[in-house]
Amino acid sequence: MLALDSISLLLSKEIPVQAGTTLSPALRDLVGIGTLGASKLKESNITEAQIQDDVSVATGWRVMGINSMVESVLAAAERLEKEIELETKYWADILAVSDDGWTVCALPQEPHTLGVRFGFAESAVEFRNNSIAPLIRNDDGTIKLGVGKVGGGSQRIRITVKKAGTVTDQSPLPARIPDDAPLKDRVREARNTIFHQELWYELNREARVLLAYNVYYDGPTITWKQSKDTEFILTLEDLDEQDEAGANYSEGARSATAAYSFIQFLLFQSHRQNYHKRTSPSLSVRQSESNNTTYNILRSLISRFEYFRNSRDLENHLDQLVRTLRGAGISTAFYQVVPPPNPPSGTPRVRHTPTTELLWVYQLVFNLASLYTFTITPEARIWCYSRGLVRQTIGTLFTMSLKPPSGDVKDLPLNPLETIYPPADYCANVQEAIYYLCQAAVRVLSQNLARIAAKQLEDDGIQWSETIAGIGIKSTKGKDARIDIDVIDDKIVLTLKADWRADKISHTGTWTWDSESQSMGGDTIQDIVLKLMRGNL
Repeated sequence: MLALDSISLLLSKEIPVQAGTTLSPALRDLVGIGTLGASKLKESNITEAQIQDDVSVATGWRVMGINSMVESVLAAAERLEKEIELETKYWADILAVSDDGWTVCALPQEPHTLGVRFGFAESAVEFRNNSIAPLIRNDDGTIKLGVGKVGGGSQRIRITVKKAGTVTDQSPLPARIPDDAPLKDRVREARNTIFHQELWYELNREARVLLAYNVYYDGPTITWKQSKDTEFILTLEDLDEQDEAGANYSEGARSATAAYSFIQFLLFQSHRQNYHKRTSPSLSVRQSESNNTTYNILRSLISRFEYFRNSRDLENHLDQLVRTLRGAGISTAFYQVVPPPNPPSGTPRVRHTPTTELLWVYQLVFNLASLYTFTITPEARIWCYSRGLVRQTIGTLFTMSLKPPSGDVKDLPLNPLETIYPPADYCANVQEAIYYLCQAAVRVLSQNLARIAAKQLEDDGIQWSETIAGIGIKSTKGKDARIDIDVIDDKIVLTLKADWRADKISHTGTWTWDSESQSMGGDTIQDIVLKLMRGNL
């Protein structure tokens, strides 16, 4: 009521009639109407022009804000477009790696980071755990392959062959992959590096137990002394920009390159065997070997080189022995290298499985065997088997047999060696094999010459003999011819020594034949024996 009376009294001066309707009678009687009023002391300074100016300023600020927002949106769109381009480049490289067969997955310890597995599932634990690398995106969209655990550089095993201290052969090193190479090439290079690191690790483990076979381990090098003047040196080398170490080598057998490829294949084959053992349903196969067993890589390499060297030595001595016998007039002597028999055409095809494939590769790599036939006379023939050993013993085993591989002896004449000089169970080295072949030839030759001389001269007193003095032909008339075949200065020499008496005087004669000489004076060993027994010498 006080507020209503105050406002009504204030308005009573300007509009008394209207204000009187709301003014209380008590206040009207006390002060009357029109006694209180209000008026403006100063007019407002806001003009229409100023209002329009303020509107223009506000509109300008609003336009500036819209322009700034548009610029920020355009900048964000540009950044997004650039990011899309970088992401597209990043994922294009990842897809290329995935399409190339590599496994792209999240890192075990960093699930938010992508990585690529480039190792082998059947490798040793140390290398299997380190065969994954993160795929880190660079600022330009390219991918940085984080292979810190593998090593900063690319590495390869190199095999060097030295003869008399001079390098004669060396396996080449590939060029280093540049940093801007495609990602799949860099992943493959990381895979090759860790493969060779594992191969070097396995070679080191194996080299420590092969001292008996002249294998020496000396930290950065593994040396196998094949002979007195020949040695194979294995090292793990970092790749350079280019390799010119073997540029001046003349083209030849390149045994170092062959050995380099062979040891890589053996490690790969060991991985396959581990996979077969791990996935085999048979418990005996899974528990056949311990996981810490060393691979037969150096053993296989040594056995292979020794097998081919021994085979060359055996074939070379056989060739010399045949030429020596032919030079002495034994025209029936010859030797032959028999290839392995082919399977019959009607044999059903074996189902292709991982097991049969492993067995086939095992036969290809580890079944080193050859068969030689050495014929002295049509009746006397020797089959010589050479077989390379890898497992417990490294070397080449030679087995002599007087029966053909087929076992069919119905149409063959009786071999005189079965009674006069049967072979032992086996020969431990090529020297023993050559010794047996030479001694067998001496006995067959002596028996055959004694039989021919006794028949032509009609003298039953002429017989072949085997005494402490030697092997040869003896006559009851005091004529003696001793035959010997021996290796002298790496040449096979056939020697005939004769003793006889003429005019109460003792005479001695010696005739020799080797692979490089012809029959002396046109006389064969048979002619000389016949002349000796006739007394015409």
